[in-house]
Amino acid sequence: MMLSSARVLPSIALLALLAACGDDDAPSRDAGAPDARVPRDAQVDAPLEVLDAGTDAGPLDAGPPGCLTPELESDETVTMLTDALGTARVTIEDRNACQRTYYLSSTAVRRDNSPAAPPIPSPRTIVEREGAPSVRTGNDLFDALHALAIDEARENAVDSIRDYAFDDGASVPCGTEGCFETGRIWNYVWTRDTAYSVDLGLAALDPLRACNSLLFKVSDRRTGGGTEIVQDTGTGGSWPMSTDRVAWALGAEELLRWIAPADHDAFAETTLRALRNTIERDRETIFDPEDGLYRGEQSFLDWREQTYPAWVNAPGAPALAHIGMSKTLSTNVLHLRAIELAAALAEEAGDTTSASRWRDWAGDLRTAIHARFWLEDESLFSTYVTTALDPSPVRRFDLLGESLAILSDVATNDEADRILSTYPHLGPGAAPVVHPQQQHTRIYHNRAEWPFVTAYWLRAARHADHDAAGDRAVRSLMRAAALNLSNMENLEIATGSPFVSEGDMSGPVVNSQRQLWSVAGYLAMVHHVIFGLEASDEGLRVRPWITRVMRETLFDSARTLVLRNVVWRGHVLDVVVRLPEERTVGNYTIARVLLDGAAIGERAITEDELGARARVEVELRAASSGGGHEITTLDDPSDWRAIFGPRTPAITGLAHEGDRVRVQYALGGDDTSTLRVAIYRDGVRVADELAGTSTSYLDEATDGATTTHCWAVEACFTSSGTCSQHSPPSCDWGAGNERVRTFDASTFTVTGGSPITHYGRFHHQGWGDDGHRIEVSGFTPTATGEYFLQTLYGNGGPIDTGITAAVKRIVVEDATTGAMVAQGVLAMPHMGAWDRWGESTLARVRLEAGRTYRFVITADEDTVNMSAFQHFASYTANVGGREGPFARVNIAELRVLRVAL
Repeated sequence: MMLSSARVLPSIALLALLAACGDDDAPSRDAGAPDARVPRDAQVDAPLEVLDAGTDAGPLDAGPPGCLTPELESDETVTMLTDALGTARVTIEDRNACQRTYYLSSTAVRRDNSPAAPPIPSPRTIVEREGAPSVRTGNDLFDALHALAIDEARENAVDSIRDYAFDDGASVPCGTEGCFETGRIWNYVWTRDTAYSVDLGLAALDPLRACNSLLFKVSDRRTGGGTEIVQDTGTGGSWPMSTDRVAWALGAEELLRWIAPADHDAFAETTLRALRNTIERDRETIFDPEDGLYRGEQSFLDWREQTYPAWVNAPGAPALAHIGMSKTLSTNVLHLRAIELAAALAEEAGDTTSASRWRDWAGDLRTAIHARFWLEDESLFSTYVTTALDPSPVRRFDLLGESLAILSDVATNDEADRILSTYPHLGPGAAPVVHPQQQHTRIYHNRAEWPFVTAYWLRAARHADHDAAGDRAVRSLMRAAALNLSNMENLEIATGSPFVSEGDMSGPVVNSQRQLWSVAGYLAMVHHVIFGLEASDEGLRVRPWITRVMRETLFDSARTLVLRNVVWRGHVLDVVVRLPEERTVGNYTIARVLLDGAAIGERAITEDELGARARVEVELRAASSGGGHEITTLDDPSDWRAIFGPRTPAITGLAHEGDRVRVQYALGGDDTSTLRVAIYRDGVRVADELAGTSTSYLDEATDGATTTHCWAVEACFTSSGTCSQHSPPSCDWGAGNERVRTFDASTFTVTGGSPITHYGRFHHQGWGDDGHRIEVSGFTPTATGEYFLQTLYGNGGPIDTGITAAVKRIVVEDATTGAMVAQGVLAMPHMGAWDRWGESTLARVRLEAGRTYRFVITADEDTVNMSAFQHFASYTANVGGREGPFARVNIAELRVLRVAL
């Protein structure tokens, strides 16, 4: 990327943007209009007096009053960005105007994925509005791209939203003052998109709309009460296959730091109520006490074929229950953050019992995440454990999970530095959202850069003071917005293009302009990283993070940078950053901070120190050390084995050789001479350097007569070390499956449903409503030990969407006394058609030899699916919406599988 310069005379002036959550009396306005509640003297561009802080350094000065012009070292400015895809350029109608008009143009081939809307013209006109923040940095392109993000946030600010799946696509109001839609072609409010967007930048930009957007994703049950965070439609019928609804907590936590004081307590109360019910039910349903982790799909990487092994989504025979049994880094960190926020709010509310309990949960979860996912040899956290039958972390990685682990301090300082240095960067942009890529998979999450994840990576770099990763992320975010004249949903990673034509592999398959979290990510880069705005429970700190490379490539002509009209809890702030003359290797550090001319150190600014408008000035100094980090780059696309992992192997058979088992396998189709093979038994790697030409492995374990072992196979390229997905697990259930006991539906004692032979099996059709019950009696184990319980079921909903994954409780009772011995949850995701039969998730219990048991399968208030919530009363794309909740499932068998003595 090349940045070009031209002569400029920049200037600045804007009015205040104020927003409050829950003020029903507030006048309606768009995201960029001035607020009538702000005192008039805060809405005019009055001169700001600079006071002497009483130090030898003297007062800081941002230039002449009025438009608050930054001080420049030269009159050269950056106006152009050149890339292999084209050139982006900005011109300004009047550089001396307090509200500028920018003209952004691009010669790159751009993408309009919205046939219903006209394409974005080049040049694109961006007019700064009186009610929005603006920056002046001596870099016209940087200033213009910030104005573009502000303008696209305004475009995403709507009074109603719509989606084909709700009310047949009709408009749905979303709060008195409106909300944020998700993008140009995504016109609804989704939980994770909203949460990440609010966390990144929208809480600071427009707290009112951010609040309405978050509250839209909180719902009571249709029967009343039971407020929870909504999991959107998704994999196999949504929750509990997808469980990242707790991402909502990130947005709520950040909003509580920016929301107007008058509305803080009400939103905090709603947040605590929603989190309490959500985390308690998640604990009952998806928490695994065996390893202390939560089950469920990766956050945002929710297109199964993109990031999970193909065998979980096999055409005609999907095995989505394994996604429901997977344990992922990103989603577990989100659970951690949700529990920590709930504990803090409970403490504030005086509920010390819940606060203490939840803090204990959080501490244990933090330890469990690190213990399971950190791979010391890779210097990265694994992205997930694939399934309960293969509890080994895969040697595959995702950028969001790594970023969240750093930002949430799951990673140590040393680990954070290693992650940022190790995770590979590719092409002209930042890092891909997953590594390695999957072969023969369309471009979307696979082979892609997502700007909002890049923004989290940038925040992680700032958190760890890693200049090289931060510099690359800043460059990537600027490049993407400039060349596309919009903050796009995603980009192909090797080229940075919004679309690459490769036949069936072409993509990104979908790509929206002004994608909300991309817009928010850009604002996060400017407001919260470079200018360093950090809101917390203590107040507001201003701690800019500017590296030497940023100074030399972006702000070379400036002595000061200005961010104007930021609103924090109703107070309007102008931020002035003075850059040092020294240009050393290290990142810049803070020399002093002044509030309205008075030195305050680096402490947080409190509300009672602020009037209607204030000025924060930060003087930076060159550090004597630090900086100089390096990143891993994969900039040669021809070295494809460094970018892609091998294709997924498969176990072809298990053969007994005496008291040992030979694992027979086939690799996925890559040149076997380029591969090495690893074998996993029960989640432990027992072999790692087998030749790719081998086809079997004789396991050393000799306890197969008493213990069921499960194996998985992994292939890695010897040249690059990139590894495949794990094979489907294969378990030795003994000779003739002697450790499996199957009860078919003819042996059930059933309340509810209708007995029928259909779809090739006898079952009770229409079973699963409240009050329905299945009893299976007469199981007397011959050995004491651990057992899995599992159903063979049918659930005909669509594979990729819906809200009616079946969730049932299974209780183990002593058949003689009726006492409950154990219990668990069985989840049964959609199979795509009612004539398909699949295996449910597994419930682990301990049973005693010689004791007779009864198994009871029911539904209860903790095992409802998303269709039970009022939010989905208007859902029209499938069952579980307008016609009422739907919890039915066909169960043909109950299986009892002995695992170990």
